[in-house]
Amino acid sequence: MKKKSLQTKKIPLTKVLDQMIDWSFECGKILNDHLVRSYKEPLKIINKGKFGLATEADLLSEKYVIDQIRHHYPDHGILSEEDAFTRELKMEGAKSNQYLWLIDPLDGTNNFFNKVPFFCVSLALNKGNETLVGVVYNPVNCELFYAVKGRGAYLIRLVGDQEVKIRLKAGKTKKPFSEALLSANLTSKRIERDLLKRFPEVRAMRRLGSAALEMSYVAAGMLDAYWEYHLQPWDMAAAGLICQEAGVKISSIDGSPYGPFSPSVITAHPHLYPELLSILAR
Repeated sequence: MKKKSLQTKKIPLTKVLDQMIDWSFECGKILNDHLVRSYKEPLKIINKGKFGLATEADLLSEKYVIDQIRHHYPDHGILSEEDAFTRELKMEGAKSNQYLWLIDPLDGTNNFFNKVPFFCVSLALNKGNETLVGVVYNPVNCELFYAVKGRGAYLIRLVGDQEVKIRLKAGKTKKPFSEALLSANLTSKRIERDLLKRFPEVRAMRRLGSAALEMSYVAAGMLDAYWEYHLQPWDMAAAGLICQEAGVKISSIDGSPYGPFSPSVITAHPHLYPELLSILAR
C-alpha cells in the first residue's frame, strides 16, 4: 500500500499553530537584532525595482520559515514575497485544493528600513483558497495575533511585565463615523482625487505601513477600518482570517466576498462597513 500523501492527510491545526507561533518568535528575534544593528551600521538592501526593496533581515527571516516548512511539511507549497521567480506558477497552483503557505516574514519593510517600529511577521496556512491558520506578530511591541478557522481570534500582548490574552470580538455598538479611526493609503496615485470629499467627518485617519498589522488592529478594535486596493496574498491571508474569526466585516472593495487572492480588501467595524463600502465602491 502506498504511503498517504501529506497533501491529502489531515494535519492537526493546533500543532501547526504552535509551530507558527514559535517560528514567528524566531523571525522576530532576527528582525529585532537587525533593527538594533541598523543604528550602528547601514542595513544591506536589495532593490527589487517595481516590487520595492528588501533587506538582509527580510531574506534571513524568510529563509528561516521556509526551512522550517520544508522540514516539517515537505509536500506543501510555499508562496512568499521574496520568492519572486516562481511566484506566478505557485499562484496558479494555489487555486487547487492543496496545502499552501502564504508567508511574509517582514511585512512593513519600508518602516523597518527607516527604523519606524511598526512591522510584523505574517504567516498563514491555506488549503486552496481557504486560510486555516494565521499568525501576525509584532516583535517590537510584543503583540501576537492568531486565529484558527472556526476557533476564534486572539491577541496576546505584553503590557509592562504582564501578559494579557484577549479573545477578539467585533463590537456591537453603533459607532458613528465621527468617532472612527481609519487607516488607508490616501496619498497613493491609485486613489481618486475626490475620495476625501465623499467621506463624512471622522475622528482621524492614519497610514501605518503594514497591511497585516493594520488589518489585525481592526480585528482588535484598535482601528475601526482599513482598506487597500492592491495587496498580495501573503499581505492579507493571516490577518484576513483573524478579521473573519473576530467578526469584523471583510470583503473586496467592490463588495465581493473576501479571499486571500482577492485584488483588494476592506475590513471594518460592522456598523461602519456598509456606508464605507458604498463610498469606496462607487
